[in-house]
Amino acid sequence: MRGALAGIAANQGGVFLRRQALACGYTAREFEAMTERSRGSWTRIRYGVYMPREVWQATQKLDRQRLLDRAASLVCLGDAVLSHSSAGRLLGLPVHDAEDGLSHVTRNGASHTARIEAGIKHHRARLTVDEVMTVDGMKCTTPLRTAIDISREFGFRSGLVAADAALNGGVTKKQLLERVSMLCNEPRSPVVKAVADLAAAGAQTPIESLGRVVLANMGITEVLLQFRIDLPHGRFALVDIYSPALRHIFECDGRLKYTDQYDDHGGLLTASEIAWREKRREDQIRGLGFGVSRLVWSDVVESNFARVANRLWHEIEQQGAAGTTRGTSAVGSLQPLRPTSAAS
Repeated sequence: MRGALAGIAANQGGVFLRRQALACGYTAREFEAMTERSRGSWTRIRYGVYMPREVWQATQKLDRQRLLDRAASLVCLGDAVLSHSSAGRLLGLPVHDAEDGLSHVTRNGASHTARIEAGIKHHRARLTVDEVMTVDGMKCTTPLRTAIDISREFGFRSGLVAADAALNGGVTKKQLLERVSMLCNEPRSPVVKAVADLAAAGAQTPIESLGRVVLANMGITEVLLQFRIDLPHGRFALVDIYSPALRHIFECDGRLKYTDQYDDHGGLLTASEIAWREKRREDQIRGLGFGVSRLVWSDVVESNFARVANRLWHEIEQQGAAGTTRGTSAVGSLQPLRPTSAAS
């Protein structure tokens, strides 16, 4: 790739337009040879946008979609900004269950209609100045606006994951609630409001956000996230979700937690060592009078909620960490009663 084009591509995340290649001195015949199907050095990733073939072939799925989003931003001129899941990917927000194979852009306008053209979904909405930012040279919606748009486009669960991450990134709950209160007459505003009501800083992974949905469906809504428990010998543990009323902890485990990884000093921790340490940690927590339950990905699937609720209520009652299974707990607050619909 000639120097001028290499510099342009580098500033655009590795992609470039046909007209940019021609402007940098490539002839139309050279360009056709470079982009020849399956043999050329460059490959087309969307109409009019290209990149080195070997780089594209080595790129993983999520990064490929980010490149497609960047390509979309190059061909959408005017006031279009990346939004919805495309903005989420650019901002580093977790895009859970919101992969539709499209790039999303929003243009300023009064209508909330949308159209899909050549793999790009074009939305119309009123964007204020403080709802647009620039990241890596591309305009996109801010984390707050992005979380709202994901909620509206992909639903409650996807929206909650994005909103929790936005709150962890510096958006305040007050900002979220105030913005949502202004959307009462817009499409799907009840979904957005439900997301804003439950969203909280502290959930570090999507499964922790979705685990909170399971508990909310059980009536367990007064919880603390990343709660600190002091352990013997000056150590402490941060637990994912803690219910003070039940004196019960809910840990949310993804598979990656139990794969080989490196500690803070660069030492290798095998999966078996991680599992052993986690067991010892849990034993110490139980020894302090707390109950502990675990949630895995299959537990946060909506179709499994009834079964999971039965299991969790059984574990809560069997462990009886608060000193009683129902009524008043050892710390003096009322425990949620187990709903009859969840009875086994």
